[in-house]
Formats: sequence, structure tokens, C-alpha cells
Amino acid sequence: MPTEPVAERTRSAYSALDEAFVQAGLDGHAHFLNWGYEPIAGLADGAVPGLAQPGANEACERLVAELLGPVALDGLRVADIGCGRGGALDIVTRRYHPLAAIGLDLSADNIAGARRLLAGRRVRLQLADACALPLADGSQEVVLNLESSGAYPDMGAFLRHVRRVLAPGGLFLHGDLWPSELVGPFLETMEEMGFVLESLRDVTRQVCRARDRMPAGLMARLAGARRAADVQDYFAAPGSAMYDCLDRGAITYLLGRWRRSAEAAGAADTALLETRAARIEALLGEARASLAERADWFPFGGPRRGADVNILAFPHAVAGASAFKAWQGQFPRDWQVSPVQLPGREGRIAEPPFTTLSAAVEALLPKVRPYRDTPLVLLGWSLGSKIAFELAHRLEQEGTCRPLLVVAGVCPGPHEPLPDLRSFFGEDGMETRLRLLGGTPENILASGEMLSALQTTMEGDTAMAASYRSEAVIRAPMLALSATQDDLVSKEAVESWRPRTAGGFTHRRLEGGHFMARDDAPAVAGVVKDAVAERLRQGDRQAEVA
Repeated sequence: MPTEPVAERTRSAYSALDEAFVQAGLDGHAHFLNWGYEPIAGLADGAVPGLAQPGANEACERLVAELLGPVALDGLRVADIGCGRGGALDIVTRRYHPLAAIGLDLSADNIAGARRLLAGRRVRLQLADACALPLADGSQEVVLNLESSGAYPDMGAFLRHVRRVLAPGGLFLHGDLWPSELVGPFLETMEEMGFVLESLRDVTRQVCRARDRMPAGLMARLAGARRAADVQDYFAAPGSAMYDCLDRGAITYLLGRWRRSAEAAGAADTALLETRAARIEALLGEARASLAERADWFPFGGPRRGADVNILAFPHAVAGASAFKAWQGQFPRDWQVSPVQLPGREGRIAEPPFTTLSAAVEALLPKVRPYRDTPLVLLGWSLGSKIAFELAHRLEQEGTCRPLLVVAGVCPGPHEPLPDLRSFFGEDGMETRLRLLGGTPENILASGEMLSALQTTMEGDTAMAASYRSEAVIRAPMLALSATQDDLVSKEAVESWRPRTAGGFTHRRLEGGHFMARDDAPAVAGVVKDAVAERLRQGDRQAEVA
């Protein structure tokens, strides 16, 4: 049985959420509390077509539709446990004709919202504790439970009540998140309790895709006086610890359909299931610590397992990740562009820079390996091209992955030295050099102390370039870019990348100067986007032939 403090905390949380909806002007539209579902090409869907309606709540309706799947509810007695603000029952009663429908929730605010939404429908709404269901034995043919059980203090009691209230052969439709290491024990416990699994789907990627498409600014509207991080975790907003856990696979979102067996249930030990909430909180804590470090490397957003393409962008010498900031709006929204911030620049100016390229790649490898299963593009500009190439070489060498494409911009091949920057800048002072390179904030340019730190960074980058030589041949295809008005790197120097790949080489000559990736981002990004799209099409054609 739940303790009073746990129940009160749950009610308080829903009351605060209700208040946030009112203050944000969303009260009349927030009919769902689930995270939504967005279909992804190549992954199977389970919803009946047309069950989810277009509109602001379409992704949330789609998640309910995916949970229901092909189950026809006409003439059945249906109970929605943890009914929230009534969205799922709205779908059920709009599309089907159940014999009876009941919604139960611990929160009076949720029940009040459901009553407003379902006014005039044949639905009974009741305040109730999911761990002590006030329903008669065998009274329901279908029990729904979507994204609610994470707040239950006694999961075993809830599941026993579900089996009790279901008629023999009745269906339990359950959707929620589970620590990945508890998925196996959860399935075993369900079997021991007398539930027969009919279908189980991991929809983590589709849920993350729905979160990716959240309206911009929604979290700020809902946060109000509350901690933004808490609100973001509650809604699994991109960049939150919860989203990170889902994206990395530490937490799995499952949709399951179980049938209640007619046989007597055996005794089941549910103690492991009771560790679920604590384990999720521990995973969130680990993710928060990891995200803090990750933000250092990817200040404008890091790679995602759920992205259609991950593009890691390495800027030119001394420049920071902001040199590629304008690129992020140039690609399809399901492609993730992640400018990389190396030590010694912008937000990491106090950190000592790398002086060897191998050290930079060693530090980057652990940041990239988790995304080996997604199409990966490594893009560099000038010195960054050599980092991208060596990273691709190491990933292939260790068998982690073969990048979809490696892009080298205005840079000689790795077996040739970079030109001496001093010959390009002449006798100009440090401030003038940095202005030409770009990517350095004005407040740093005006600070002698900061300029001294960047002098160290420039020396580190110069040492990195001078010490690196490679005649490796990668299997990934390459796109090399040269610029018509580049006084630093010639067309022939860029062409020298050709023997460094066995996967196909393309050289594009663009109108512009050495820093056009920063100065004309749309033009350069457009060429890269077309090349990546063509690689994806080639992969699709090869898959069809296979």
C-alpha cells in the first residue's frame, strides 16, 4: 500500500502541472500528459490508421493509438488507470463504442480536466489509487495504463489489482519507461503473475522523435517559477537528463499487450520491480553529470542516436564551435549538426589546448562511439579536416563504424603539411589574426589576458598541424571542398585527398574564400547536405538490392 507522503507528492506534482498549464494558457489544449509518438521510416507502426487526429495533440494521440493497436473496443468494458486529463478516453469514446468506460486517477486536478474534456460522454471518472483499485473482480475486459506507473510506490500491488479486475482473457495494455536492465525481470514477473504476452514493442526512438518536435519555447512557458531542469526531465525535453537516458538506451520505452490467463496466478516476487523508480533517478543523476561534460564538447547540441544523420563539425585553427553555429538551420530537422568545441577556445578558453592531433582524437573517440549505429558524417574545415579524417581512420581501424561521409574543407591532404599561418597573416598582431580567423567573441579580443590564452591555443594548433602526417586510406567516401578565392590552400592541395579514400572521392570547387564555411554558411552547407542525401540514397538502393 502506498504511504501517504508518496501519494501527496504525486498529487502535489499534478497540481503544480495543472497550474503551469493555466498560467501558460494551455489548459484548454493540454488533454494529454504522455510524451507522444512520431513514426520513423523503416520502423514498424502498430496504430489503426486515422485513429489519431491532426492537430496540436497529434503525437500524443498517436502514442495512445500505438498502445491500442488493432484492439477493437466496441462492446467492451474499458478502464483507463492513471487517466490523466482524459485524452486517451476521448480517443476511445470518439472512435469506438465501449459497453462501459471508466477513468481513474490519483489527482483531483487531472479528474477535473478530464471531466471538462469528456462532458456529455458516457464515461465514469473517479479519484482512486492505482495500487488499491476500487473495481470489482473480473469487471473489465480491457485495462489501459499509459505513462502513469512510474509514480506508483507499489508496482506489485498495482499489477495484482490489474489481474484481479480483468476478466479471464482480458487485455492489459501498458506503456511506460523502464530501466533497460529491468526489462527482462519485468517480463518474467508478468509471466509469473499470470499474464500472457501478446506483443511488446520498444518505441524509444519514436518517442524521442516526438520529443524532438516539441514546440520551441514550450518548456520555458511551463517552467514558471519551477526549476527548468525538473520540468525538462518531466517532459523528456531534448537536452534533458531523461531524454539523454532514452537516447542512449539506458531507459527503454515499452508498449506491451498482455492477456490475463484463465489459470490461477502463481506467487511472484515483485521486489525487483520496486527498485524501478530509484534506478531511474540514479540513471538521471548519472546523465546530468555526463551532460555537463558533454556540453563542453558540444555547446550547441550533441549527437543523438535517434537522429537520421549525425554531423560532427570541426572548425579551423583557433576557432570555436560557433564557427559552425549558422549551419544548424541549413539541414533537415531530423539531422543533428553538432559543432565540436576543442579545449582552449570560447567556453573552454581556460583549458590547455591539444598539441598533437592523436591526443585530440583519443579524447573524441569516447564521445563518438555511442552513436556508431546512426549515419555519421565527419566534417572539418582547414585544420578541422585532418581531425575529421584521423577520427574516421581510428573508428574504422577499431571496427566501431565506417562513417557515411568525410568532408574536408580547404585543407591539403593528411600526407601534406598545412601552410604556415604566419605567411598568411604576415606580421599582423594576435588580435588581427584572430579577427581574420573568426569565431572569437569581441570581449576576448579586447582582453590582453584572453589574447594571451588564445596565443597558447594558436601555438597548440600550429603544433598539432605540424606534427601530423598520415598516408592512411579510409573506406569511407570523401567530399573535398576548395574555394576559388582561397589565398592559403590551392585547388591542387585539396585534390591531394583523392588517394586517401577507397570509398569514392568528390572534389567541389566553390565560389568564396578560405573562411567561407563561416562567411557563407548556406552555400557550403547546401553542398554538404546534397552530398549526404546522395549517400543516404545510395545506401537505400544497396539495401533494396540486397
